[in-house]
Amino acid sequence: MMHTVKLLCVVFSCLYAVAWASSQRKPCHSPPLTSGTMKVVSTGGHDLASGEFSYDSKADKFRFVEDTTHANKTSYMDVLIHFEEGTLYEIDSKNESCKKETLQFRKHLMEIPPDATHESEIYMASPSITEQGLRVRVWHGKLPELHAHYSLSTTSCGCLPVSGSYYGEKKDLLFSFFGVEPEVDDPQAFVPPAYCEGVAFEEAPDDHSFFDLFHD
Repeated sequence: MMHTVKLLCVVFSCLYAVAWASSQRKPCHSPPLTSGTMKVVSTGGHDLASGEFSYDSKADKFRFVEDTTHANKTSYMDVLIHFEEGTLYEIDSKNESCKKETLQFRKHLMEIPPDATHESEIYMASPSITEQGLRVRVWHGKLPELHAHYSLSTTSCGCLPVSGSYYGEKKDLLFSFFGVEPEVDDPQAFVPPAYCEGVAFEEAPDDHSFFDLFHD
């Protein structure tokens, strides 16, 4: 699938080169479905989370299941977020239990915010294997409600996430994405398990956000 996307990119980049150059660059939109591996570290170099993600851009739903072999932890993250509804599910499939919280702040780095500013376009390649490079666009902006700012890079063709950074008052985070594909193997990943039904909302801070999931 990724090979097909690359071939299409070559064709359409030629067709739209002139039109794109003459227009103002606006944030691209993620494919309807994406999945892959996401790794989150602090700017101090501490590994915070690594696992598989699935994202539905149309419904604005996100699932992240942490890799249990990633680090020596007593618990591992399995979260489902319905951003449009502002609902966060923390899922414990082993014990079939579920926590549900309200997500007050709904922006995240899986989709470029509409007010993002285009910063640059770069070509990433190994000096020894230049034909396998990747053209990437870099976007940045502010999240005033969180007193934070961000940077996000996506593929120039396809708008797939490559990396991102978040700099806030409480924490700084670096995101990396690997093996991203414009598809999701299991659409049920966005559906809360049956044992989450009827679970009452737990109290959450007023500024509770996607970025609060990742901490030492």
